[in-house]
Amino acid sequence: MRQLLLRPGAEELNYEIRGIVKKARQIEALGYAMTWENIGDPIQKHNHVPDWMKEIIADLLKEDKTYGYADSKGVLETRKFLADLNNQKGGNQITAEDILFFNGLGDAIAKLYQFLIPTARIIGPSPAYSTHSSAEAAHANTAPITYKLDPDNQWLPDMEDLFMKVKYNPSIVGILIINPDNPTGMVYPKEVLEGFVKIAEEFNLLLIADEIYQNITYKGIKAVALAEVIGDRPAISLKGISKEFP
Repeated sequence: MRQLLLRPGAEELNYEIRGIVKKARQIEALGYAMTWENIGDPIQKHNHVPDWMKEIIADLLKEDKTYGYADSKGVLETRKFLADLNNQKGGNQITAEDILFFNGLGDAIAKLYQFLIPTARIIGPSPAYSTHSSAEAAHANTAPITYKLDPDNQWLPDMEDLFMKVKYNPSIVGILIINPDNPTGMVYPKEVLEGFVKIAEEFNLLLIADEIYQNITYKGIKAVALAEVIGDRPAISLKGISKEFP
């Protein structure tokens, strides 16, 4: 091409699990049976949507209000319900006005990075969830800035690596935490979250917590929400009804 088309950092749109799918389809085309475990789709696993959920949707389709405009931030009753769930944790207390709905988490992530000033950077974990890393890279027109998750220490964040990168890069204005983590699956202990808060306090940073998998944990491990340890530090929690409740 006569001019460069793609932003620096556009390669972050690649995601390893999608590469695995491409290879698997090639193998399947050769006649081998494939057991698909990549996407976590309950319907593919022969689970059934409960009748009560279907009945609620069917009844709502018959009501005129379903086709009208909702509150700009999202249905007020739903936001009040979610604020109450957060406040039951006993940490940072919020109201319905602190909650804003988007068209899925991907839309929220895109908007978040879109409205940062061009020189502001959010440091995130590596390995990364590509929706975050690609949005940050596209915003900054360069590769994302990351801190290490240590495979030799249960994929917990390398807090020294994070501290040094924050200390010597004044363009960093915020820290992204994914808890439970995608793609490693690590559920961060409370003291790790407190470590993030401590660094954010020292350098006056925003904290962003992707907590979409808060209710999908195993082996009896309970995820601690950032709201439980954040104090009065500015923060954004990203959640999703599609994974929080079904």
